[in-house]
Amino acid sequence: MNATRRGLVLLVTTGLITLLARCAAGSSEPSGEPDPDGLQAGVAAVPITPTAQNHPETIYLAGVIPSRVATGVHDDLLASALALKQGGQYVILVSLDLVGFTRSRGREIQERVQVELGLDGERVLIAATHTHEGPDTIGVYGANVVTSGTSPTYMRSVQDAVVEAVRQAWQGLVPVTLRAGNRTLHDPVSNRPTLIGDLREPDVTVDHVSVAGFYGLDGLAVATLVNWHSHPEVMIEHTEVSSDFAGSLRQRMEQLVGGRCVYITGAVGGLSTPTGVAVPARDEQGQPVLADDGTPRYLQDASWDKVRSLGFVVAEHAAQALQEAGDVSAPLFLTRIVPFLVPVRTPLMQVAFKAGLVQYDARDLVTDQPDLCGTLGCASERLAFVLLGPLGILSSPGETFPETVVGRPASTVTFGDAGPFPFAAMSGTDALLERLGVSVPMHLGLCGDEIAYLVPEGDLHPPGHPDYYEEGLIFAADAETLYQAAVADLLWADVQR
Repeated sequence: MNATRRGLVLLVTTGLITLLARCAAGSSEPSGEPDPDGLQAGVAAVPITPTAQNHPETIYLAGVIPSRVATGVHDDLLASALALKQGGQYVILVSLDLVGFTRSRGREIQERVQVELGLDGERVLIAATHTHEGPDTIGVYGANVVTSGTSPTYMRSVQDAVVEAVRQAWQGLVPVTLRAGNRTLHDPVSNRPTLIGDLREPDVTVDHVSVAGFYGLDGLAVATLVNWHSHPEVMIEHTEVSSDFAGSLRQRMEQLVGGRCVYITGAVGGLSTPTGVAVPARDEQGQPVLADDGTPRYLQDASWDKVRSLGFVVAEHAAQALQEAGDVSAPLFLTRIVPFLVPVRTPLMQVAFKAGLVQYDARDLVTDQPDLCGTLGCASERLAFVLLGPLGILSSPGETFPETVVGRPASTVTFGDAGPFPFAAMSGTDALLERLGVSVPMHLGLCGDEIAYLVPEGDLHPPGHPDYYEEGLIFAADAETLYQAAVADLLWADVQR
């Protein structure tokens, strides 16, 4: 498909989705009687905290190379599942408090769900929050660069937990109405008003949190779904197992709104982080903490108080967005899930695959398309788009850059002796959330796999460049370009009812 045709396709698609979503948003209030074809939601959470029983080996914490050995558990890790159903249409979102989960281990879960629960496994979308205080579930964070840090026993226990969470969520389906909204985070006192730092030029962060709430016929919350765009890595240099701010965010949402909260990570590549960000302090009851002079206290250095405060503050914004949103009783529900291929071309990734460090099976590598996939092959990935009234959810199998999802203006940054580097503008069809044409867009990152960073192809730096880091942790130089093309084809394709 050439660029002109692709642009027309996206324009038509966005307009159609916008029209359908607006029609759905105008649905009437619930009558108080269950509608067999109305929207239903079910939610569940099952602990996946590593213990001596389910993780008998040394626990190597993921997210840093060389990694750290866990010295204890600060808070539980969860496998959270949100089931959504309307008539014959359904999807189940699963969020794991882990750094990532490979395609092969996720596919095994999908196959079990199909056999054990009779559900279409492809409609179970398994994503990771990307916490950097969970055990190694990829295989590259072990004692050294040639030793996997994963525990086969633990991996099986996680898979069991996910199947159980899906089972409970599906069996717990109840009639619900939907509310969905966004809220901008702008704290003029913080050194980072969006409460997200950016460790890679140009400076781009996502300035809002998106939320969907599902309310029973009694008006009480059944579940909430929150999407935000920062690495859960406040305590990246510490050695206790933790969900980081994802856990405190869920806790506060459940206090403020009710029901059970499912947190999904958005675009965190590039590198979106809480490190060094000044966060307004909250105590254990969620109240603002004041300094001696009566002004709000801010926490910048890593601490468990900062973990709590960041999660609580983002949850406050999400809860406020729900208060400002209206009910949608019969939203239009569409889903589309399609395959696409990502070549494994970079030397580091090829070594990791060939050495068996990465938890990936041969059946998930496509090797019969050498022109695209080269000698090792392509990772067989999936893309998903879920439209639910004003809510649109687009998945990514890796760490998407914020500029890929929200765009950026053209700029030039000078890197000392490396000289100036021009960054092209990314907007319109280059900004994924604009493509969805909905009022509440969500980006479901690290869904179905962890293919590391999706660096915009024009942003790649050579080795030795001051901002060279993500380039060493990519599957292929054109991975982001291929992802963008796959999204265009996904949104243009006929959407399944």
